Amino acid sequence: MSSPSDAGLQAERTGLAWSRTSLGVGANAVLLAVRELTHDGSAPALVLAAAAAVLAVVVALYGRWRTARISHAPLPSPLAARRAVPLLGGAVALLALVTGVVLSLP
Repeated sequence: MSSPSDAGLQAERTGLAWSRTSLGVGANAVLLAVRELTHDGSAPALVLAAAAAVLAVVVALYGRWRTARISHAPLPSPLAARRAVPLLGGAVALLALVTGVVLSLP
């Protein structure tokens, strides 16, 4: 149960979490692109960097929409995002896995 001084902070914390996630995915995209462009320019890694950049934008846009949605009263019903959050979470986890595989290739 939240105290009266905590009112409105849920939306702020949600927005910060989405921002951190999109920043991390975007940093992944930049680091992959820089690494591959300064080395041999492997096509799979460049495609992965582009996909990561698109994912970072999608996560940022969804995060802004979600934050705006929960910052207005009354709260949406149901409050939990049943499809988008697991889908985006899975995409971020898959990106991490594929990045590890691509970076381990010779």
